[in-house]
Parts: sequence; structure tokens; C-alpha cells
Amino acid sequence: LQRGRCTLVTMMQIDKILGVNCLVNALVLSSLHLVGAKQGDTQLTVVGLVVATLFFFVTKSQPLNKLSPQRPPSSVLWKQVLLSIVVQFLVHFVCIMAVTFLSKCYLDPFDPSLVPDGHFNQNTLNSATFIMTELATVNTFVVNYTGRPFMEALRENKLMVRALQITYGVLFASALEVFPPMNDLMQLAPLPVDGDFMQNIASNSGLGSHIDVLLSSSSIAGFKTTRCSLMLADTFLAVAMEKIVIKMFAPKK
Repeated sequence: LQRGRCTLVTMMQIDKILGVNCLVNALVLSSLHLVGAKQGDTQLTVVGLVVATLFFFVTKSQPLNKLSPQRPPSSVLWKQVLLSIVVQFLVHFVCIMAVTFLSKCYLDPFDPSLVPDGHFNQNTLNSATFIMTELATVNTFVVNYTGRPFMEALRENKLMVRALQITYGVLFASALEVFPPMNDLMQLAPLPVDGDFMQNIASNSGLGSHIDVLLSSSSIAGFKTTRCSLMLADTFLAVAMEKIVIKMFAPKK
């Protein structure tokens, strides 16, 4: 019975991860297509390998020795699962669109590769969205890992924890350009140089107060700092919102 519940919960969290990731990928690919940008083959290969590895470690979770009196959800269409998917996607949507808008400010409008059928050319937009998409993908594994009382907790799944630590380290190292050869391997463009160009966009955007605040913050703190701040915001907000959803549907004692 313990193994049956562990299997059910594992499949439930896999369905949630796939649901959120499909929405995130559809959002990013649509945003890139609208301006003619695209992701590189190496980038997509990296994403596939990371996702496959994390899924493998998710399935290696072991059931607990003691049977919990709490029953797991019996359907992926349960209202808590659906609400969780929607809330997670909204968090990723806001952060990804913020990074996308900031990155577009540094695009060269005369870049010949910015056509739907053009060849791949690394630029600020596809590099920034790749890192943000990969971060959102990894966050879905962290957020949707069920753990106790049906299976071992995330910290007890040593292989999963090590894989997540390595992935987060690589993503933030790439975002901060700690090791440029690694960025070149993943087809990431160099970070833009902040200066008067960004400040002029912030002062003349005319696209609303929220956009002006975002652009002004980026012009002051720098593109690198702003992007890392959005990455941290995406991670912590996704975890926090999932905890709120769980509390909303927690069984009353």
C-alpha cells in the first residue's frame, strides 16, 4: 500500500511538472517567434538532458515505512492540482515576460537572423529567456516534489538534491558570466553593457508606470543584477505560492 501511494503521488507530481513546463515553453517559444528569435540546438539539448535527469531522480524516491492516515489525491483534475498549476504558471509568466521585455531593449532591429526562418544567432533575448526558462523548469521540480507524508522528503533524496544544486549553480554562474567558456558552450550571448542607452529607453518608454519602474531599476542596478533578481523572485515566489495553495486545501484537524 505504501508503494502504491508513492507511485500515485510520483505520477501526480510528474503530471504537474509536465503541465507547468508545457505552458512555460509555449510562452517562451511564442515570445521568441514574434520577434524572429529562436533557441539554439545546444540549448535545447541541455534542457532535455537536465529534464530527463531530474525526472529519473524523481522516480527514485522511496516510500515511507509508516502508512500515513492522509490519503493522496486520486485525480490530476483535483482542484488543488489545477490551482497549483495555474498559480505556478502565473509566477513564471510575470518573471519571464519581465526578462523578455528587458532583453528586447538590447536587440539589434537590423539583425538579419531575426526572421522566423532565419538561422540561429545568439543574442540577449534568446540567451536571457533560455536561462529564465531553464530556471523555471528546475523550479517546477522543487515546488512539485511532494515528499512526506507519502514518500521521502526532498532533502532525503540525495541524488535529486545534488542534481538541483549543480543545476542552480550552473544557471546563476551563467547569468553572472562567472565562466565565459561555459556560456559559449551553451550558445549564450555576452551580457549587454549598461549605460545611457538603457537610461534613455527608461525615460522615454511611455508604456506605463510599471514598465518605466522596471526599466529604470534595470538602468540603475544593471541588466545582470536585474536578471538575477528576477531569477530569485521566480524561485521564492513559486515556492511560497505553492505552500499557500497546500495550506488552503490542508485537511482540518
